[in-house]
Amino acid sequence: MVNTDENPFDGRDKIFEAKQPLKKDSFNPETIFHRDEEINLYVNSLQDVVVGHDPNNVFVYGPTGVGKTAVTKWVKDKLLEKATEQDVPLEIIGPVNCRNYKSSYRLVSRLVNEFRKSDNQLPKSGYSTDAVFEFLYEEIEAAGGNVLIILDEIDNIPPDARNDFLYDLPRAEASENAAIDEACIGLIGISNDLKFVDSLEPKVKSTLGEREIKFGPYDANELCDILGYYADLAFHDDVLTDDVIPLAAAFTAQERGDVRQGLKILEKAGEYARMNNSSMVTERHTRKATETIETDEILSCLEDDLTRHQALTYLATTLAIIEPNHDARTKRIYNLYVSLADAIGTDARSERKLYEFLDQLSMQGFVRSEEENKGSSGGRKFIYEVTDDPADVINATEKSDYSTALPDNVWDILKHHKEDEATSFDAPDPGNKAQRQIWNFT
Repeated sequence: MVNTDENPFDGRDKIFEAKQPLKKDSFNPETIFHRDEEINLYVNSLQDVVVGHDPNNVFVYGPTGVGKTAVTKWVKDKLLEKATEQDVPLEIIGPVNCRNYKSSYRLVSRLVNEFRKSDNQLPKSGYSTDAVFEFLYEEIEAAGGNVLIILDEIDNIPPDARNDFLYDLPRAEASENAAIDEACIGLIGISNDLKFVDSLEPKVKSTLGEREIKFGPYDANELCDILGYYADLAFHDDVLTDDVIPLAAAFTAQERGDVRQGLKILEKAGEYARMNNSSMVTERHTRKATETIETDEILSCLEDDLTRHQALTYLATTLAIIEPNHDARTKRIYNLYVSLADAIGTDARSERKLYEFLDQLSMQGFVRSEEENKGSSGGRKFIYEVTDDPADVINATEKSDYSTALPDNVWDILKHHKEDEATSFDAPDPGNKAQRQIWNFT
């Protein structure tokens, strides 16, 4: 029974000193861990800028949550600081997240508005795409000197705009139509897709491919250092038991090495401790947090990080893993993918494209493959698995826009899979029609 005369809100927080450090996307750390090599490559690529030479184009690749944007922002600040010190004219725009702009018009308009004051912003519509490009070139020319434009998640630029945009922008200063004489343009592109550049036309690749920096996932020891740093800022002293950080780091490394996930685990574990009126965040709170976070993280990936066909491929691979008497080979994954696409009313792509989707998912840490070599007669075969628990994938899918794609009998098959924990587990009684129906997906 609740006493309505009492205020249930306690103004004291015995667990958290400050939650902001756990919000990675909006918190700028003073220390960057385990990215010395990548920073050195970045500095070498942009060193020309601080002495007044033309800027290079730089492309940064790696899965989500491995420090690409954080390092880029740090390099940006240091570059501006040094350029000011050296009295070298430099304007840096961004990072601008391309995920938020579904057309070249919207994206270019945003870049124009980055240059302009608040009372002179371009509207969301009303001009041709050629016109807003001209506005952008005018702003770049007016800035003069070196202009660096940073585009985050550049692989989200719509395919029909990608080649023109990424070809025209870096070359604008050499174009007779752009009328840029006093400024030099450099482009920094950040991508979660390691093969993004391969999808571009050859002329675009030659224009962009000057400098490439690849960020790999963090391992468990590196994550311990990183999560420990943020935890020291976020929690009161001596609140975390000794096993919390290693456990959160190990779980995060086992998944995709995404720091964001580790920070979410710490935040959720702290909230569970606070909810239970505990003075300490323990292993129990951390394990409970991982169970909740995993589903939420997958749901976020399905809705925000993956394209529709990547998401369907990810789900198809999951179903192939749990289906009795089937391994997750490409042919089986493709058949399931086609069924899933049909279930949500979208056209399936070719089997050749599926290989690309699987490759992209592998690069992003969602799936991994094992080669099965059957010799000269059998050729090379690949067996796939998802890096997440299939139950978490299916739980997340049920909460997503892809819920209608789930087969009616998915929970029955998952139950049998969980009981046996093997892809080749014995099916229910094959002589029983009702049981036989859950043997394969319907």
